Amino acid sequence: MTDLGISEVTEWYRNKTVFITGGTGFMGKVLVEKLLRSCPVRRIYLLMRPKRGVDVEQRLDDMFNYKGPFEPSLSSSLSGASNQRTTLFDRIKQTQPEVLQKVFAVKGDITMEGLGLTDEDEARLSEEVQILFHAAATINFTEPMRVAVNMNMLGTKRVVSLAKKMTNLQALVHVSTAYANCHLQEVYEDLYPAPMDPGRLIQLTEWLDDKLLEEITPRLVEPRPNTYTYTKALAEHLLFNDGENLPIAVIRPSIVCGSWLEPVPGWVDNLFAFTGLLVGMGKGVLRSLYVRDDIKLDFIPVDVPINLMLVAAWNTAVQRYKPDTVPIFCCSTGSQKPLTMKALQDYLKRSVRAFPFNSPLWYPDGSPKNSKFMHQLHVYCVNIIPAYIADFIMKILGKKPIAVKLCNKMVKAVSALEYFMLRDWTFHTTKTQNLWKSLTPADQSIYHFDVSDLDWDDYIESYQKGCKQYIMKEELSSVPYAKKVMRRMHILHRLVQVAMMYGVWCLLSNETATAFYTSFFNGAARLLSLTPAFVAAEEAELSDLPEMSALPELS
Repeated sequence: MTDLGISEVTEWYRNKTVFITGGTGFMGKVLVEKLLRSCPVRRIYLLMRPKRGVDVEQRLDDMFNYKGPFEPSLSSSLSGASNQRTTLFDRIKQTQPEVLQKVFAVKGDITMEGLGLTDEDEARLSEEVQILFHAAATINFTEPMRVAVNMNMLGTKRVVSLAKKMTNLQALVHVSTAYANCHLQEVYEDLYPAPMDPGRLIQLTEWLDDKLLEEITPRLVEPRPNTYTYTKALAEHLLFNDGENLPIAVIRPSIVCGSWLEPVPGWVDNLFAFTGLLVGMGKGVLRSLYVRDDIKLDFIPVDVPINLMLVAAWNTAVQRYKPDTVPIFCCSTGSQKPLTMKALQDYLKRSVRAFPFNSPLWYPDGSPKNSKFMHQLHVYCVNIIPAYIADFIMKILGKKPIAVKLCNKMVKAVSALEYFMLRDWTFHTTKTQNLWKSLTPADQSIYHFDVSDLDWDDYIESYQKGCKQYIMKEELSSVPYAKKVMRRMHILHRLVQVAMMYGVWCLLSNETATAFYTSFFNGAARLLSLTPAFVAAEEAELSDLPEMSALPELS
C-alpha cells in the first residue's frame, strides 16, 4: 500500500515462487534486489554453477556481499578515504535483512542438457515455480559461434523445455536485445523473419569442426555484425516455436548501463559496453573513438528494463494490456529521450572533470574521430607505441610487461563496438508505452520504466560517480585529492604537447625535410591538375553515397 493506493503488481507477486537464470549477472542481480525489496515473493531460485572451485552456496553469499572488481587504489589510502563500500544489497540489509533468506541457489548450468539439474531439483522447480525470468546469455560480441549457439539458443531451448514441466507457470519473461535485428534501420516490437532455420544452425555446430565453423561464421551472420546479435535473433524464434501455448513475454533492452534511480543512482559492477568506455576515458587510456557525431546513442539504465520485466510478468498473467500476439517490449531511450554523440561529449567532459579518478594514467582529454584513418593513427601514436615503450622499460626493470596486452584488449573491445557507434537506429516502443499507460499511479511509482523524465546530464554525472565508487572503489570524499592529481596531469599533458609540437617544427624546418615535402605536394598538385576527370569522378562518387535510412532492407 502506498500513498497512491494499492499496487496491483506488488500484490500479484505475493507468495509467488520465482526461478531466474542469469541471476548472478549484472541485470540478474538488480532483478533479485528489486524482487526482494518491492515484491513480497515466497521464494527465489537462482540457477548457478560452481565456479573456480567455489560452490553455489558460497557464490550466493559472495553475491550478497560483493563490493566491486578492483582493489582500492593507493591514492584512496593517501587521501584518507574509507575502504567501506556500498553493495547492491545494503539497502535491503538495513531495512529488511530477513528477506535474503528467501533466495536459494540451485546447482545447474545453462549449457548442459536439462540445465544440469538433479531430478530432485527439477521436480521441485516444476511443482513450485510460477514465474520464470530467463536472463542468462553470453554478451561477448566476439564469442565463437559454437559457444554463442550453446548459450543463447540451446540455453533458451532448455529453459523452455523446463517451463513446459512447470504445472503452475503463469509467466515466462525472456531477455533478448533491441539489436537482434540491427541489420534494419527501423525496428518495431515484432518478431522478424529468422535469418536461417534455428535447428539447421544447431546441426551445423554439431557437425562442423571449430576451424570450418569459424571460417563460415562471417557469411552466416551477415548482415548482422557478430554472433551475439545473430544468435539472440534466432533464440526468439526458438522461444516462440518451442514455447507455443506458454505464457511468454519478450523484453528487448538496448545498451544496458548503470542504474538511474534504483537501488542507488549510478550503481554498476562490470566493465561491459559503455562502462568500459567511460572508465577507459576517465583513466586517460582511451583517447580516441571512431564515431559519427550525428548518431543517437541508445543507452538504457539497468533499473528501467528490470522494472519492465517485473510488470511484463504480471501483465502476461493477468492480461491487463492485451497485444495481438505474444508481446515483445522494446526498452530503449532513442525514440523518447534521444542522446546525441555531441551532447554526450559535453556531458562527459563535465562529469569527468567534476568526479575524476584518483590515479589516472594520463590526463583524460580524448576526442571522437569521424575519420577511421585519423582514429587509427591516433591509437597507434597515443596507445600502441607508448605501450611498447612501457613494456620495454618494464623489461629493463625486471618486471612483467603487461601494457601491450592490456592495450590490445582495449583496442579489440573498442573495435567490437564500432558497428554500433557508426549507425543510427529507430527502435519503436509503442507496446512498452501502452503497457506503462495501463498501470495505476501506485504501480508507476514503484515500477518506473518510463524514460520521458530522464535527464541525461544528471544521469551521466551519477554514472561517473558510480564508476568511481563501485568500479574503481574510490570514495567520493577523495574527489578534492583527485582534482589535485588531475590538475598536475593537465600541466604535464600540455608540456608534452608543446614538446611534441616543437619536435615536429624542428623536423619540418630542416632543409632536407622542407625540400622533400615541398616537392611531394608540388608533384601531387601537378598530377591532379592533369587529371580533372579524377576530381569529377570522386565528387560524383561521394555525392552518390546513400544515407543510412536509404539503404536497402537486408534479410
